[in-house]
Amino acid sequence: MKKRKKIVRIMSESLKLSTLAFLGVFFVFIVNHYYQIKDYADTLSEKLNIFVFFDKNSKDDEKILENLNLESLVFVKEYVNVAEAYNKTVEKNPLLSNISLPNDSTSLQAYAVVKPKSIPDNDFLIKIKNTFEEIAEVDEIVFDASDFLHYAKIQKQLLSYEKTFFIIVSVFFVLLVLKFVLFYIAGSDMLKKAKRFFLYILSTGLGFLLFWTVCKYINYSLLIPETAVLIIPFTCALGIMFDTIDIE
Repeated sequence: MKKRKKIVRIMSESLKLSTLAFLGVFFVFIVNHYYQIKDYADTLSEKLNIFVFFDKNSKDDEKILENLNLESLVFVKEYVNVAEAYNKTVEKNPLLSNISLPNDSTSLQAYAVVKPKSIPDNDFLIKIKNTFEEIAEVDEIVFDASDFLHYAKIQKQLLSYEKTFFIIVSVFFVLLVLKFVLFYIAGSDMLKKAKRFFLYILSTGLGFLLFWTVCKYINYSLLIPETAVLIIPFTCALGIMFDTIDIE
């Protein structure tokens, strides 16, 4: 009977360690998914450009740029004069350099590339478009509204993830403190708990190492930063939460 209980205890402990390793992998996967979305949002933000084309007869581009900068919601990323606009067009279409006419270099419009300072939504786009159209010698405002709205949707999703993470970690921290208070009141052997925590770290670390190896093998993108190593002690603390309290 004692031998059977010992075997069951060992198997139960092994199952718990394996579960913690699996949970560590699961948490790493969730956090990595968050950073994948964040990386996609950062890449998409580079495409959030508003092109403001100046009137061909404009005599004071500096004044137009000054008026654009007066809008607090955006900033002028780049100004392209007529000559530069022509050169950029030729770079994208090399054949134009062979068939262009003498006056072609002055046939294009100068323009400014404007970017938002905050997360853009539909109201933002309407306001910016109306504001820029009122500026004298501005000929046309061009932007892809779908990219802006898609970016805003992703940012809201990221914000909801961050709030959820914060709530979960905060509640878990409070519960963990209460657990240690109960350990102290019950007179539990803290050295024994420290040894168990070390075992939890080993199992969770092994799970993380195996997950990292598999990701490298299948070329799965891992974007989690170095701070993600905090997932390991978090998972270990989760194991402590489910430890029984031995009353001395």
